[in-house]
Amino acid sequence: MGGMLDSGSMACSMNEAAEVTLRESGLISDQDVIKVDVTLVGCGGLRVKPKYALNVEMEVYGCKMIVPILVVQGQLDDLILGTNVIKHVLHQSKRCEPYWNTVSSNYSKTNLETDNFLSMLSGLTPWKDSDVPDRVGTVRCNSAVSLEPGREYLVWGKLPKNINVSPGSTVMTEPSSSRSAPRGILVARLVTPLWGDRWVPLKLINMSEQPVHLRRNAKIADVYSCVALEDFDTSALEETTLASSHQSAMSSQGMPTSIKEKLELVGLGDVDIESCETSKQCKERMADLVLQYEDVFSRHHLDCGEAKNFVHRIRLSDNRPFRLPYRRVPPSQYQKLRQVLTEMEERDIIRKSTSEYASPLVLVWKKNGDLRICNDFRWLNKRTLKDAHPLPHQADCLAALGVNSLFSTMDLTSGYYNMTLHEDDRKYSAFTTPMGLYEYNRLPQGLCNSPASFMRMMTSIFGDQNYLSLLCYLDDLLVFAPDENTALQRLEMVFERLRGHNLKLAPRKCFFLRKSVKFLGHIIDHNGVSTDPSKVEVIASMRSVDLMDTDGVTPSQRKVRSFLGMINYYQHFVPMYSAVARPLFELLRGAVKKGKGTTKVRRPCRKLSASDWTSREEEAFEKLKSLMLNTVVLAHPDFSRPFLLSTDASLDGIGAVLAQIQDGGTKPRPIAFASKSLSQSQRNYPAHRLEFLALKWSVCDKFSHWLKGHKFTIWTDNNPLTHILTKPKLDCCEQRWVAKLASYEFDIKYVPGRQNVVADALSRLPFVKDNISNRLLAERYADFLDEAKDVSHSSIQRAFRLSTDCKMDGGDSIFSQGAQSLDPLVLSGDAVTAVLQSHVEWDVGPRGRAIEAIHHLPQMVSPGLEALPAYSERELGDAQLQDAVLSRVVFYVERHRRPSRRERVGDPILVKRYLSHWEKLVLNNGVLYRVSRDQISGNRRLQFVVPDSLKAEVLRGIHDDAGHQGQFRSLDLARKRFFWLNLGRDVRDHVRGCQRCVVSKTIEPEGRAPLVSVSSSRPLELVCIDFWSAEASHNKSVDVLVITDHFTGWAQAFPCKDQSAKQVARLRVRVRVNPNPNGVKDTSGKKTCTYLFLIIILSVNLIIFVVAVFYFENPETGSHSNV
Repeated sequence: MGGMLDSGSMACSMNEAAEVTLRESGLISDQDVIKVDVTLVGCGGLRVKPKYALNVEMEVYGCKMIVPILVVQGQLDDLILGTNVIKHVLHQSKRCEPYWNTVSSNYSKTNLETDNFLSMLSGLTPWKDSDVPDRVGTVRCNSAVSLEPGREYLVWGKLPKNINVSPGSTVMTEPSSSRSAPRGILVARLVTPLWGDRWVPLKLINMSEQPVHLRRNAKIADVYSCVALEDFDTSALEETTLASSHQSAMSSQGMPTSIKEKLELVGLGDVDIESCETSKQCKERMADLVLQYEDVFSRHHLDCGEAKNFVHRIRLSDNRPFRLPYRRVPPSQYQKLRQVLTEMEERDIIRKSTSEYASPLVLVWKKNGDLRICNDFRWLNKRTLKDAHPLPHQADCLAALGVNSLFSTMDLTSGYYNMTLHEDDRKYSAFTTPMGLYEYNRLPQGLCNSPASFMRMMTSIFGDQNYLSLLCYLDDLLVFAPDENTALQRLEMVFERLRGHNLKLAPRKCFFLRKSVKFLGHIIDHNGVSTDPSKVEVIASMRSVDLMDTDGVTPSQRKVRSFLGMINYYQHFVPMYSAVARPLFELLRGAVKKGKGTTKVRRPCRKLSASDWTSREEEAFEKLKSLMLNTVVLAHPDFSRPFLLSTDASLDGIGAVLAQIQDGGTKPRPIAFASKSLSQSQRNYPAHRLEFLALKWSVCDKFSHWLKGHKFTIWTDNNPLTHILTKPKLDCCEQRWVAKLASYEFDIKYVPGRQNVVADALSRLPFVKDNISNRLLAERYADFLDEAKDVSHSSIQRAFRLSTDCKMDGGDSIFSQGAQSLDPLVLSGDAVTAVLQSHVEWDVGPRGRAIEAIHHLPQMVSPGLEALPAYSERELGDAQLQDAVLSRVVFYVERHRRPSRRERVGDPILVKRYLSHWEKLVLNNGVLYRVSRDQISGNRRLQFVVPDSLKAEVLRGIHDDAGHQGQFRSLDLARKRFFWLNLGRDVRDHVRGCQRCVVSKTIEPEGRAPLVSVSSSRPLELVCIDFWSAEASHNKSVDVLVITDHFTGWAQAFPCKDQSAKQVARLRVRVRVNPNPNGVKDTSGKKTCTYLFLIIILSVNLIIFVVAVFYFENPETGSHSNV
């Protein structure tokens, strides 16, 4: 039977074949069987449950012992001896002289047993090569360090890359023997394990009286190999056999039995693994993962990490020093403040400072009584150049959580303190306290660039997995996964990266493998996103008096703004938030004042009074609280499936609902609500533009980041909006909106308002009208039936009376006597329930019976009007059969076979034209119809094929009896219901020949004189005058009067001071035109037509003609000369 010494195994094991061999040889029996409850975990994570253990007496390298060996099914090797045997052999061997002779370098006698023993020792060495190195290398300072006199520091150095030492190997540090080593400092001799990435901790003391500055890459210490020659195990000295020690280790008293006890042994009792909503096996794997990465978790609220290769810089636009006095602290808090400052200084978070900058200290007391150190960096922030690194949008974070069922949230310990502040910029962070001046070594809170700098670091660490397997928002981490194995793999990836960058988590703020977690103020689970009940409870507990000033009756703008800020965080859960909160927003509006120049600015100069808080504001306040308590769960968006966008608009505002039919569902679930109040100019929009505004705003502004690049469908209750993208005539505003929508891929479907309930409710106040028919469509029937017992609405009463008073006597008549003839009726709850239930089952059977009963009802016609003719299906079928053309068509359709060539020869041409629609002709109850598709809804529609005998009545019905509509509407009405050849021509001829339409709709011609050209027969018969503005020197304009003879085209120009009639009259008197013309044609407008000018013109018997300059049909000489 072969065996193997495995230094990586903690226990001894054998396979079933080895057990059979030992039993056959009589070395073991049933008395040696020990029942054990342990699980073996392989290096690849495979877990194996052994059958039992056997006490076996064996001898290894001369050491006799009784060893418990586990029997494992499926093991390839017969016997595996682990470290529990190897350590005992080494411990016993080191007490013998032959051991030291064997391991000495000058020992030359060898045999097979000696060679095997040395081979075992070489397999246990922690070094990479076969020989143990003497000197490993020199530790260099990784970054510049300043050592104050008389102080001890812990400095981390790094070994070169070409060392042959494995991480975890034990090394010893000595002062550097290099001549370039810094003087005046002492380097402590330490025995320490080699950390990952070749890091080595060093202890340094500055013994001089001056600060010592260690530059980067300065040689500090030498590192030597270190081998343990003796394991001092006190328990092993007291035990005589390995069996007794193993049994004591396996006993329940000496070994932790629960996950919590295992975590408490390493100081991680605050990590809650028992609350994981997974299987027991997954909890055990999670506990092993935490124990494997126990150095990632902090043991103290200031036990934060120090990020590698990340520092925060403070760059100022004005580096002139400033000094602000500290804020006085009560003497009773001195001791607590001194304690906190000392603790932060010991943790190397702050240090004593000699900076010329100083910001005040702010003390914040936590709920548990602890003191938090904060600072007022407003002066420093004003001079700081702002960092442009963005923070992730909350909606984008929550949108990445679909198709996941397990969530884990983690929080870094003292988040910002994990990042180092650059040495040159630490002086800017100095703050004043009663105990002196301090400055930060780590990134403090309150700096304007702290979030951006910290987010840049987290993005660099987790950026490739952000939105894919985790969410990172500053120091908050959320890991999501669809199953247990994936969740554990992703958590291990996070722990590995945190360890690699020396970041630490707060155990109390870590919640692993939960089905529902809190993240960014929301409750997240596999169903979707909902509001945090603890935050909603605070909002719901507020009263209107909490929004008032000290007098209790005057609303406070500051408190109203604070309340709206809390609601605004959850506005995507509140339908029509802007419309409901509008009365409260109006309290925050200031009067419009005219600022400098001509622009108008809004300033908060309004002072509220007690009269500003009315019942309208009170109703809005209570409505918002009620909506917060009844919010829905928003579904996670699935970007692999199309979206549904429902929009609607009214004068109260515009609303939109983004929804999606999730995988496995049949009904759309809301993803987000959106609403917007209208400006004063938008309230003047017509109805069709308001609907278009709602569509454009919801697509291009509100949900653009989700809809761009994905195909989606828009539902609207405005039918003309379905043709807006193909409308030939659009104004400038609509053209801009259409251009913005061009980059999206969508189609628009018309949904009546009664079906588009959600979006229609979002745009109106109140959301759901107090009407039974609307509520039946908008609410669940089960909820409505529970309320039906107390309902006494008039519409339900009338519906019930109609259903109870209608009767049929032998098919003669079914009618209602009317509401006035009925006695008052009080309904019971069962009766109302029956009526509502009949409404639910309307399509099952009563609908057909009601349609049949309609034929027996007498038509109710107002006095002076004639009743419309009504035809049954039998009468319509008979009319088609009596038609010579349609009777042949009905014959062919009824036999379900097209006519043959011989049959078509004898048929009229009209029959052949009807048969060209063969695929669309059907017979329904003996009546011939043509099947068509509605262009908007796509539903199947039947068009009655009209015989010649009924065409006249159809034309009167669609035009004369339908309000004498125009050609297009009459034609559309006819095509929806009827079909015959040349239908369009017949409808247009009928509308054109309608006497009433001809008399009432004829356009009166305008009384306008015919256009004729102005002519002249001789020179100076007609003179044209006009003004022309020319640019002179010094950027000044000069007005020039141009006088042109109409017959010859001869022109004269005279400068004038201005274009007034006075200047023209003065020029006419001063400049004589011989001989005097018979007429003057003026194209300059009313400027020259004044009383003075008319007197001068009439004095020389002239006729003046005034012509508009924009009159394009009169291009005359005066204006042409100007050009």
